[in-house]
Amino acid sequence: MAGGGWRFRPGQPEFDTEQSLRRVVEAVRALDPAPDFAVLGGDLASPDLLDRSVVLASAEYEPSYRLLKGILAGLPCPIHVLLGNHDDRPAFNRVLLDDALAPGAPHCFSFDHGGYHFVGLDSHEPGQAQGFLDRGQLEWLREDLRQHRDQPAIAFVHHHPWSLGLEWIDGMRLRNGDELVAALREHGRVRWLICGHVHLDQAIQREGLTMLTTPSTCLQLSAVSQTARVLPGPPAFRIVDVSGDQLSTRVVRLHAADPRDV
Repeated sequence: MAGGGWRFRPGQPEFDTEQSLRRVVEAVRALDPAPDFAVLGGDLASPDLLDRSVVLASAEYEPSYRLLKGILAGLPCPIHVLLGNHDDRPAFNRVLLDDALAPGAPHCFSFDHGGYHFVGLDSHEPGQAQGFLDRGQLEWLREDLRQHRDQPAIAFVHHHPWSLGLEWIDGMRLRNGDELVAALREHGRVRWLICGHVHLDQAIQREGLTMLTTPSTCLQLSAVSQTARVLPGPPAFRIVDVSGDQLSTRVVRLHAADPRDV
C-alpha cells in the first residue's frame, strides 16, 4: 500500500508492507536458477486497510498499484497476477493490465510453459471478503481445459475452496468452491490448485487434487487460532518445481536480514 506503514489493530506494531515486499523481490533475484515466472496470489494492493472507516474510490487504489508495479519490475522473470478480496478491479485493470480489459471485466487467463498448462482465475467479489467464480468464468475454464486435455495443468485462484479448519478464515473462502473443484476434475490432469488469501503454508489433498496455500510477503496469520490473530512475519514465498507428473515445492521464509542468506 502506498502511504507508509500501518497497524492491523490499534496498539499493535506498525508494519511496512512496501519494505517487506522489496525484501522478497531481492530474495527472488538471488535464486539460482532464476524462476521461469512468478504468480502473485491476490490482495496485491490494500490501501483500504490504512483507515477501515473510509470507503475508497477506485482511483485511490492507483498509487498503490503503481508502487507495486515499480517494485515488481525488479523481478528477474515474467509475472502473472490474480485479484483478491482487497483488490479493486477497475484500478487493477487500469494500472497492472494497462487497460487491456474493461474496468469491470474479470481477469482470468491461461498460458503454456514447459509442457504444462497454467490457468489463473478471478475470485474477486466486490465488497465481499468471500470469493466467487461467476457462471461465465466457470464456462470459460471448462472450455479452456477441454482444449488442453492432453497437458498436465496447474490452476491458481486467490480464495481457497476447501476448509483449513480455522473458523474465521474459512468463513471467507470461495463460496462456490465445489463448482470449481468439479470443473478441475473434469479435465483429469489438473493435479494442483494453488491459492493465496490465507497467509499460511497449507497442503490439502483429496482424490488426487492437491491444494497449496502460501504465507504472505508481509504479515502472517496464526495457524492455530480460531479467531483473527496476526503475526509480524517473516515474509515468505513459495518455490514450485514441476517435472512430468511430479511437483516439488518449498516455502522460503526470510528470517535472515540479507536476502541472499536464504
